[in-house]
Order: sequence, then C-alpha cells, then structure tokens
Amino acid sequence: MDAFVIYLIQSALCLGSLYLIYWFFLKKDTFFTANRFYLLSSIILSFILPMFKVPVFYDNSEVVYVVALEAITVTADKIESGIAQNLTLYQSVLIVYLTGACIFLLRFVFQLLQLAFLIRKFGVTQMDGLKIVKINSKYSPFSYFNFIFLNEQNFKDKNLKNILDHEKIHIRQKHSLDLIILEILTVIQWFNPFIWLYKASLKGIHEYLADEGLLAGGMNKLNYQRLLLSHTVGLQINDLTNNFNQSLIKKRFIMMTKTQSKKFARLKMLLVIPMTALLILCFTFNFTKNLIGQSSTETTELIKNESVVDLPQDVKKDQQPDPVFTVPEVDAEYIGGEEARLAFFAKNLKYPELARKAGVQGRVYVTFVIEKDGSLTDIKVIRGIGSGCDQEAVRVIKLMPNWIPGKQRGKPVRVQFNLPIRFTLDSEPAKEEKPKQITYVSIVDDMPEYEGGEKAKMQFLNENIKYPEEARKNKIQGRVYVNFMVEKDGSITGVKVIRGIGGGCDEEAIRVVKLMKFKPGQVDGTPVAAAFNLPINFTLK
Repeated sequence: MDAFVIYLIQSALCLGSLYLIYWFFLKKDTFFTANRFYLLSSIILSFILPMFKVPVFYDNSEVVYVVALEAITVTADKIESGIAQNLTLYQSVLIVYLTGACIFLLRFVFQLLQLAFLIRKFGVTQMDGLKIVKINSKYSPFSYFNFIFLNEQNFKDKNLKNILDHEKIHIRQKHSLDLIILEILTVIQWFNPFIWLYKASLKGIHEYLADEGLLAGGMNKLNYQRLLLSHTVGLQINDLTNNFNQSLIKKRFIMMTKTQSKKFARLKMLLVIPMTALLILCFTFNFTKNLIGQSSTETTELIKNESVVDLPQDVKKDQQPDPVFTVPEVDAEYIGGEEARLAFFAKNLKYPELARKAGVQGRVYVTFVIEKDGSLTDIKVIRGIGSGCDQEAVRVIKLMPNWIPGKQRGKPVRVQFNLPIRFTLDSEPAKEEKPKQITYVSIVDDMPEYEGGEKAKMQFLNENIKYPEEARKNKIQGRVYVNFMVEKDGSITGVKVIRGIGGGCDEEAIRVVKLMKFKPGQVDGTPVAAAFNLPINFTLK
C-alpha cells in the first residue's frame, strides 16, 4: 500500500481516538479554553504521530531490505493475481479520494473568494476601531479575522454594542484561524467523519468562549439569552465565519447556567498520554512488521558492490562490479573495513583441486544474512559453478567473524547480502590494487520487469503453473519463497527455494520461475543484475 495512503489511514485513526477522549471525558466541562487547546493539539498530534516509526516488533523470519516481487497466489484450479486486484482497488480508491479532495479544495477556495468579494464590494467602515463591512443581505452578524459583517437591520438594533462585543471576542482570540486550519484539514481528511465532528465541536467552543467573555464583562445573563433568541433568524454565509446565531442556542444556555467544573477535572486531559503511546505501538506493530515478499514503503536503495574477490590459483585480489545489493540507512560492515574483509578471503579461500584439474572457473553467488548481533546466518549458494567451488565459498563465509550490523533509524536490523566470488584460472597474476570503498548509487532507473508487464506475467503463470497433485491430496498449502537472479540479459539464474512447504510445491515453483524472462534493471542506462525473493502462495479453496 502506498505510504501516503497508510499515512492518511493512520492520521484518521489518531483523529478519531483523540476525539473520543474529548467526547467522553471533556465535552461537558466548562474549561472552554483548555478544551479548545486540546482539540487543536489533537489535530496537530494526529498528523505528526504517524510519522513516528519505532520498530519494536519484528517477525523472527524477517529479512529486511531485500528486493522482492509481489506475492502470487496459486490455487488448485487457477492462479489469481492478488497484486493485480489490489492495484485496481487501490487505483479506484485513489481516484475517489483525489476527486473528493479536489471538490473540497474548490469549496474552500470559493469560500475565501466569497468573503473577499463581500469586502471588496461593500467596503470597510471604521467604527470604534473595528473594521465593519455593511452588507445588504439577510446574513446574521458574523466575523472573519479582523472584519465584522453586519446587515442594515443590525445597525438599527439597540443591542448593536453587545453584538459587536461578542464578535470582538472572536477576533481577539483568533477563532477564524482555527476555522481556516480545519478547512485545510478537511480537504485532506474529507472522508473522515471525525474531522467534521472536530469542526462542530470547535465552533461550539468558540461560541462558549464568546458567551463567557461577554457575561464576564458584566452583561446580564437573562438579557443576553434574550438577545440570542432574537437573532435566531438569519443565514450563515459559510464555514469560515463565526456567526452570532450559531445553531447551538440550547447548548449555549446550558453552559451559561452550568456550575464551573472543578480544577482537578483538567487532569482528564492527561488521558492523551497513554492514548498517544497506544497509537504509536499500534502503528509500529501493524505497519512496520515486514515479512519476506511483502511490499514495503521502506524500499531500500540498490548499490553496486565495487569490491569483490577474484580468485585464481594463487588467490589474487581484484575488483568486480556486477552484482547489486540492498542496504538500510547504515549498511552492515565487516569489522576492520573492506580491506580487512578482502584480506580474510585472501588468507582463507583455496581453489578446489577438482575445479583446478577440470578447468572450472566462474562466479559463485552466495546469499547470507547479517543478523542484528552481527552474526551470519542463512548462508546459501544462489548460483554456483560446481566442482567444489560452491562448497568452498560457503565454508569460508561461515568462518567470517561477526560484522557490525546494519541500522535503520538507529536500530540494528537484519540485512541480506549477495556476495559474488569469482574463481578464475589465469596464467598471469593480476596487479594488486587497493580495494575501493563500496560506492552507493541511486535506486535503479528502471526496475526489472516481466516482458509484457504484470498482466503478461500473470497470464504466463496462469498457463504454466499447476497445483501439485501430492499437495492437493494432502491438503498442503502455504507460501513458497523462491530466490533468483535477474541477469543483465533478463534471464533467470540461481533459482533456489529459501523456504518451502513440500508436497511438490517447491519443485513446481522452481520449474515455472526458470521459464520466466525479464527485462533487466538499469542504472544510468546500463543493465544490472538484481537478486529477488518471489513469494508464491499455494492455496486450496
């Protein structure tokens, strides 16, 4: 799922969770200023919290920072492309969301222009230091930032001073700024019912504050209530204004006569602390747990490993640039650096006698995982040349001491590496060069893709993969993880099952993957090789 969509969902959940605290515990209190602060802070917090990712929960089988294809589900009858369906649904949802956002953005712009038009059309009159806009419509009195809008009847009202005092409180406390912020957030979260509840609650609090200020200034409570009742008729121009006759008359009367809440009631706002902690934990558990084969918004950068070992009979050092790897923010590192790693290989690797006699040479690709404690696990050959070279490569890698683990957001993480080791029979020793540091390049310009695209890939799999009879009879189902290399020419090599379920499913997955043909990835226009993990789901329906 796209990172922005996840962010929207998380912020929506935050808005709802924090609003429920207000609704159940704070709504009936008379701490209007504190409640206003709580609602505004909750909104800001709701858009900040989803940005925090504290990776505290990880699956033991997790291998992070690995190039992976989307999962393919294989049923007993046919192959279904879960990713194709998800993309279609995602695109549909995105279109609906963007359409709604555009509508509410246009609505917001229209409201701004509407108020600007009234100010320009009717002009501004100064009255007791206030900016008054005299309009000839039947709108009830309202304020917008430093402007107070009155109709002709309002100027004849004997209570004009009280009306102006009421609107001055809105202006002094900058209530219009709250409404502007809410309208902007409505454009982003228009689909979220809680954003509309926030708007209604904040508008109500604005009126409670204005009522409280006016009564504190000495106005008789009964006379003020009569004044409000006498102005219940009138139109509201739009949501960006504070209207004198807000349709909360009954609630406002209740709040005017309600006994002041006790000071210790403010402590209920501290409920936001455990709620915030709970939200962070929920987001961490649900959205940062990243198993092999699952899409992740934390897609890592590809690098070109310019420091690999080239092994002739006398174990020389050379540099080979071909394979690509994935890394976290801080890459795992051999203790002592790259030069120490090369020295270790030069000291320990031996050219197998069988390979030497048979004239076997070539490149062995070994995959392994650097654990969070720096140890090496899951050491496997993903493409070999035989004659003892594969076993020798694995043997030496198993001898390697612990590495300095990679890190993501300051925390150690598991990192998968593909290490190419080239065995060559060469009559002339190569010049020894000082190994270069690993050079990082940007994400590949064009990722490898199946020839013909996603639909063609699914059609190919649908026509070729079969649910094994043994697995069908024994009701075996689950996910098979296949690791392979997409070479520079797009061919598939080194196909291995790194986690299987048996029943013939592993063999079937390998058979079909070997038949596939990809367009290679490119960096700066140059084809590069990439290692992939392909998860294939076998499901009996």
